[in-house]
Amino acid sequence: MSEESKLKKVLGLWDVLGIAAGQIIGAGVMSLTGIAIQLTGSGVTPAYILSAVITIFTIMPIAILGSAIPTTGGLYRYSSRLLSPKIGFFWMLLFILLQITIALYAISFAQYLQGLFPTVPIRPVALILITVLFLANIIGVKIAAIVERWMVIVLLLSLVIFVVWGVPDINYSVFNMNDMFPDGFLGFFTAVGLISFATGGAQVIAELGGEMKNPGRDIPLTIVIATIGIGVMYAFMATIAAGVLPIKQVAGEPLTAVAGEVLPRPLFLVFMIGGAMFALATTLNATFSWVTKSILIACQDGWLPKRLGAVNRKFGTPHWLLTLFYLIGAIPIITGLSLETIAQLGTGISLIVFAFPAVAATQLPKKYPELYKNSPFKVSPGKLYLLAVIAVVLLGFQSYLLISSLELKYILGTFVYIVAAALYVIIVGNTQKFRSKKFSGFSANGGDSVEF
Repeated sequence: MSEESKLKKVLGLWDVLGIAAGQIIGAGVMSLTGIAIQLTGSGVTPAYILSAVITIFTIMPIAILGSAIPTTGGLYRYSSRLLSPKIGFFWMLLFILLQITIALYAISFAQYLQGLFPTVPIRPVALILITVLFLANIIGVKIAAIVERWMVIVLLLSLVIFVVWGVPDINYSVFNMNDMFPDGFLGFFTAVGLISFATGGAQVIAELGGEMKNPGRDIPLTIVIATIGIGVMYAFMATIAAGVLPIKQVAGEPLTAVAGEVLPRPLFLVFMIGGAMFALATTLNATFSWVTKSILIACQDGWLPKRLGAVNRKFGTPHWLLTLFYLIGAIPIITGLSLETIAQLGTGISLIVFAFPAVAATQLPKKYPELYKNSPFKVSPGKLYLLAVIAVVLLGFQSYLLISSLELKYILGTFVYIVAAALYVIIVGNTQKFRSKKFSGFSANGGDSVEF
């Protein structure tokens, strides 16, 4: 019996909607809205709407893949089976680097808490949070999904409170061409690229296909509903952020500044705890629920020790892999690595990583025509190819906007890591063991295989 087969199919539509929503609603909307206002004034509202639409385009190939071939560790498996095993594991190594952002969410949570209670120590609180959510995910993905669902409910109620109390105070006169595009369309599209960090995230549920009850339907449905629904919510929040206080006063400031203006003190505390802090906690919890799945399959493929991917018989969770990612998040907290450094390392190549599955989607109709034909959610091969091209171009452009702001040492560090990852793949992939190895592909009975 493979370790993957021990995973339990327990996730329904509401479970994965909660995970997707928790992944999307994070630090982005709280911290990036003010920066987007600085770039495009009151144009932040259409910027959020356009960002959500663009996000749908960039992750639509993943939605199509998830519907046609739902599987555990989908993002890795799509890259390795539809492109090549070597490319798939190269993607995996880049993906691991990005998970240093686990520490970012935990530390940011602690900083918001310190804003309410100044004597609270940031690093210990961050470590406690990451430990509690790690243990919740060790116990089981269903337990983690239940925790996520309730946190998302509290989070959404907090955001609704902000919107309801803020709408009556909006000064709609600021939504004119001069105030919406103070730096022209360049500033507007830079803002759109920036806040794509806030509207993205739903695609990670493709990692959980092996634990869903009805993944062919739920993966594309969740991606579309969560991205568009939360994008609309963000647009309302951005309208309040730009329309209540003078633009100059809120430009570059966190969303909590406006919340303090429109909310009475008790509701402000609800927003800070249930909104800002839960936004970070839900993203962190959602990350633990899906982050191990691709590397679990890579362990089965032999790129890493199989024991590392062992699944706990009692809880049905990959406890060693969860521990690995717990350490990846905990070490920067313990060592005192700055938030700026964590963010630079974590976001520099994040959008490039999601371009791999988009390219892989173009091979689906050719390599697995029957699975593609029977998929609950699909488009014609020509439209799929066009969607993939659009996704790669948009991801590349948005990635450039992020990478161009990095300090040289972080760019060089990322480059060194990429070279080292490529060398590892070449060396291990050219051993006799891997040259003769077959990898299971996608089929109803698991009978297909691909070779190096």
